[in-house]
Formats: sequence, C-alpha cells, structure tokens
Amino acid sequence: MLRLAETRDEISVVCDQIGTPTYAGDLAEIINKIIVNNSTDYGLYHYSNDGSISWYDFAKAIFIETDKKIVVNPINTEDFPTLAKRPRFSVLEKENIKRKLNIEILYWRDSLKIALKKLEWMKT
Repeated sequence: MLRLAETRDEISVVCDQIGTPTYAGDLAEIINKIIVNNSTDYGLYHYSNDGSISWYDFAKAIFIETDKKIVVNPINTEDFPTLAKRPRFSVLEKENIKRKLNIEILYWRDSLKIALKKLEWMKT
C-alpha cells in the first residue's frame, strides 16, 4: 500500500472481503514461545491479530497512520479480477491458542502501528 501511495494519487481496494491482518513480528513471537516452552500441547492453532476489517478499511488505516494523502475507493471483489479465489470472510477463531498458551493477542491496529514504526526505522 505504501508503495502504491508513492506512485498514485488514487487506488481502488476490495471492500467486501473481511479478515484480520497479521503482523509477522507478532506471529514470530508466538512461534518462538511455543518452541522455547517446549510445548507438548499439540493440536491445530489459528493465529492472527485480534479484530477484523475489510481490505479497503485496512488500506485507509495504513494511510491514516502514515499521513499519506491518497484517495481510496471501495470496490467489490467482482470488480477486482484475480486468479486467486478469496473468501469473503476469513477471520480466524483464536480462542484455542489464547487459552492453551495463555496469551493475549494484540489488536490489529496496535500491531499496525508497531509495524509501520519499524518500517520507518528501516528507511533511516
């Protein structure tokens, strides 16, 4: 999104696909916790940051957090042709990992702020 904002004044983003952004740093911490704790509580765990949002609203949030001035237009999935079929709702249920690993998961916007600060740091 940030690269698009450098080259365009306006973009269109799908507004009818709902999911939860996942900050790779948060996911890495959870994986590390499982490894370090030598967990034997095997099973299937879902992980993403907490909360849910459309791709359109997520793009707007990125631009708000970075003070980028760009017009973001909402479009439907049908108006954005792609070979990959995307689900309309892909929010993961995370109660199992929260309970079994006794973790609190950051809200997506809090993790977005952390990720954007790290990206800014990397530019300098």
